[in-house]
Amino acid sequence: MIASLALAALLPLLATAVPCVQFDTQWNLYAFGGSQDVNLGKSSSWAQPQVTPLTSTGRPPWTGNTTQCLLSQFNNAMYVVGADASDASKIYIYSFAGNSWSTQSTSSAPSPQTRSASVLDHDTNVLFTYANGGLSQLDMSAVTTAASGSALAWEGVSAPSWGSGYASSATAAQASNHIMYFGAPNTAAGSAQIFVVHYAYWQPTAQNFASRSGGQAFPDLAGQAVSFPVDGEGVPTQLVYIPSDFSASYVVNHWTNPSSYASTDGSPYASNLINTTTTLPAPPTKDANAAYAASYQSLVQITTGGEINYIANAVGSGSATSGASWTKMNYALAGVSGGSSASASASGSATGSASSGSASASGTGSRSASASGTASASGSGAAAASSSRAAAGKVVQGGMGLVGIAGAAVVAAVAGVGMLL
Repeated sequence: MIASLALAALLPLLATAVPCVQFDTQWNLYAFGGSQDVNLGKSSSWAQPQVTPLTSTGRPPWTGNTTQCLLSQFNNAMYVVGADASDASKIYIYSFAGNSWSTQSTSSAPSPQTRSASVLDHDTNVLFTYANGGLSQLDMSAVTTAASGSALAWEGVSAPSWGSGYASSATAAQASNHIMYFGAPNTAAGSAQIFVVHYAYWQPTAQNFASRSGGQAFPDLAGQAVSFPVDGEGVPTQLVYIPSDFSASYVVNHWTNPSSYASTDGSPYASNLINTTTTLPAPPTKDANAAYAASYQSLVQITTGGEINYIANAVGSGSATSGASWTKMNYALAGVSGGSSASASASGSATGSASSGSASASGTGSRSASASGTASASGSGAAAASSSRAAAGKVVQGGMGLVGIAGAAVVAAVAGVGMLL
């Protein structure tokens, strides 16, 4: 009887736990949250993945339903939020180079309600989470690849004027040092609200992203969004937004010159591609609580049931790859309990071209969090002064919390590794 009651108490957690995927800085793909976390190698091997189990020592319990796995690119590390349903304050840190886990304690942690509520700023290593009615931040700049010995304190940033009720549909990703918020209340289709990271500045009007695909603008809906990292240490300038209607996978470009908010000089793609959108097909499995990850050219989905779909060659310079399509990997993560919001769909179609490289373990040593770079101002002309990343990216302790030096307040258990299908 007692055993039955214990099992009944455990079932709700098992019914809602979800897996995630992420890349290291050598662009090996990893899957987390099953009975075993695994390295699946580079995209050239995904047709027949070479599965390498990872350490289980110190790994998260993977009981959360809003888990996010975020790449800290300078450090070749992953920060996991929401992986422990019983304690939202814990952030689990995985070192790809060291194949090791540690747990960072925090205080005053927000409770995100979606799987796209959190963004890790590329340049400053500050974590931003939209929850509890507003935006909060956690400075991880001194943490890098392993937890610190003391708790870190979350700080309130602010709540935007349009933010009432948005926490339950928060959908965010970063491009050009700005966080784009999709599905915000009373925002026109094809537009997103913007938070300028280095100046703690909510852009007063939404940014429009014109469609270049000859179709309609992306909808104003909740969904999922992730950035496409740059192959190197540059700030991402592209992201993908997958709305809850699964109308398409929208590749969004955004760029401003790091030295001047009014200039688009130095764009990595043609100037007429800035603030535009192209499309990829919607994922073959229309799972509202699936997780996504991207490398500099690939896009991957892992469903709440552990199935993995991917586009190996999803983007080029400033555009979605024409004719690209999804492929279902013949491997699924075992021991995944599955989420409550998955829905069935047809399997994937033939893949596009895969990137070069062979399966390998993890990237080599960690990168410096103080690598050079520059901050940027708002993509549509926010009134904020520009400065180098060494200045604008730096945060210092102030009377109300972390403040930007520009003067704007930044108050801000199943056995087995997997299954070949």
